[in-house]
Amino acid sequence: MAMISKLAVEKFRGINNLKVDNLNGVNLFVGDNNCGKTSVMETLQLFRTSELLGNIYSIAGQRESIFWMNSNSLYENFICMFPHDGSNLEIKISGVCNGKEMAYSIQGKEKQMLIDAKELDRFFVMENEDWLATDPKVEKFEGMISYKNGEIIKEQPIEINRLTGISGTPVSEADILKIIYVAPFEHLKGSVIGQIIKNDGYKAICLKALQLFDPEIEDMMIFRSDIGNRPVEYLKHKKLGNMPLSTFGDGIKKVLVLSNAIAKAAGGILLIDEIETAIHKKYYDDIFRFVVKACKTFDVQVFITTHSLEAIDGILATQDYEEQKTEDDISVVTLKRESSNTYSRVLSGREVAQNREDFGFEVRL
Repeated sequence: MAMISKLAVEKFRGINNLKVDNLNGVNLFVGDNNCGKTSVMETLQLFRTSELLGNIYSIAGQRESIFWMNSNSLYENFICMFPHDGSNLEIKISGVCNGKEMAYSIQGKEKQMLIDAKELDRFFVMENEDWLATDPKVEKFEGMISYKNGEIIKEQPIEINRLTGISGTPVSEADILKIIYVAPFEHLKGSVIGQIIKNDGYKAICLKALQLFDPEIEDMMIFRSDIGNRPVEYLKHKKLGNMPLSTFGDGIKKVLVLSNAIAKAAGGILLIDEIETAIHKKYYDDIFRFVVKACKTFDVQVFITTHSLEAIDGILATQDYEEQKTEDDISVVTLKRESSNTYSRVLSGREVAQNREDFGFEVRL
């Protein structure tokens, strides 16, 4: 299993000089709004590097992946990943995975470049780019990406400008580190069952997870629509018969997404951003117990963010600290942003659970 034990974020978005040690099999990141929880999830994905340019572009735009109609340009999303604290732009992170040192950095400068209006067909240009006719200059970034994972070292120059599009960026290499990310609203994208039913054993596990919501769900299938012959995802229900997945609530869709992500992350790392989204708190204990147990079964290290005290308690309840006298699979990381720096407090799940019980400990502060 891939196991990240330490993470240091020197520069990324609003995070400066963050150090997190003593990471565990289950890592729960908590804290106030805008303290950097989602940013930490993005820094971890930088270590994936299936292809340097393709990976960074994908991470830059994933916050807007659901709301693509109102999305910024690739360049704007990319530049927003840098702390703007000087003329040089820099992202710098490091860590330890399975005893190997990891490092990732992007360094460069923002400049301006001329664009000939006759050459605009070379770029992806939105309809509102008419200003180029009178002011044919755009911003561009020039720099270098550096990556290290143990003895694996890569470098690649990067040049991106305001008119650059993601289409055509090659993604040809296998992942060096398998990392799967689940966004808060991933369940709204659909197309999950098709990936699950390819493996009968895993399909059975996913059905058990669905039955935590509704014990009368019997099967999951894909049929062809009468309109357009497109594939439609269905659940087989004892009372309702075969029903399109779209007719069920978001909680069931979220569980399917989590189940599928655990399978895809087998032997690697799973990132779940705002795990409580779309799940009613009365299901927390059962669903979180399933997630933690499945991650252990599939040798997955999991990183979870949450705003919810009930979710924190639900995840801690997956451990039986009366029986587990020394064993503890959970680390709870509280993030706090103060002035220009971000700080972390790392406690074991056992410490947090005991303090929550004895003193009503507010772990998010």
